[in-house]
Amino acid sequence: MRRLMMFAALLGSTGLGISSGWAATELAKVNAKTITEADLKGAVSGLNEIQAKELLNQAASRRQLLNSLIEQELLVQKGETDKIDQSAEYKTALNAFRRQYIVNAVLEKDLKAKLNDKATRKYYDDNKMQFATDQARAWHILSKTESEAKDMLKKAKEKDADFQALAEKYSQDPSAKNNRGDLGYFTRDRMVHDFSEAVFNAKPGQIIGPIKTEFGYHIIKVVDQKPGKIPGYDEVELQVKNAYRQYLIENYVSDLRKKAKIEISAK
Repeated sequence: MRRLMMFAALLGSTGLGISSGWAATELAKVNAKTITEADLKGAVSGLNEIQAKELLNQAASRRQLLNSLIEQELLVQKGETDKIDQSAEYKTALNAFRRQYIVNAVLEKDLKAKLNDKATRKYYDDNKMQFATDQARAWHILSKTESEAKDMLKKAKEKDADFQALAEKYSQDPSAKNNRGDLGYFTRDRMVHDFSEAVFNAKPGQIIGPIKTEFGYHIIKVVDQKPGKIPGYDEVELQVKNAYRQYLIENYVSDLRKKAKIEISAK
């Protein structure tokens, strides 16, 4: 059972299908199902190349992995006997997996060529401030409409106004009841672009807004700022690649939305 626990996450993410019938690369047979070398390799396909080779080349880890596949197959066969694969829950999960697989495959197919080192470095050069280590602390009040936000701005700027009391009472941000609108310290990349730009371009003590984001309209009080530095590309390479990938995805989806006919009935 320890073997099963050890490799459960590994096996659960591979979507393995154990082979049926006899095969030249057969490693084991569980009732009528054959486990092959290909199944073993498939079990480590989610790992990087070095980790996968280490697992497959060491006798002890191969044995553990094979035993985990055997135990997994026993559970699959029991589930099939119990007709779990015919349940509504199974079909819902299978459809969710199908949708996620297709999404990932489309993005991989259409964006992979753009995720090259030259393009990533250019993205860094054009957006260096995004990766700066400056920090700011801010309080905010979230409103649903611009008019509501403008009214809130007037209230917040009144003499002796208690900004956090206003946030606790009026903010549409669910967390405001607990944090009274206090977002704590954050770097530029921790907030959506327009919010961050507004905060880091303001001065401590300044109340600004309304700032529109995907969440609504914000009235913001900049509480404090801590200057940092702009790190070199090598220091934030992984962060840059992730940010650039997200940038490509957002633009890709935005183009799809423009070409599609979308009707939203829900409020």
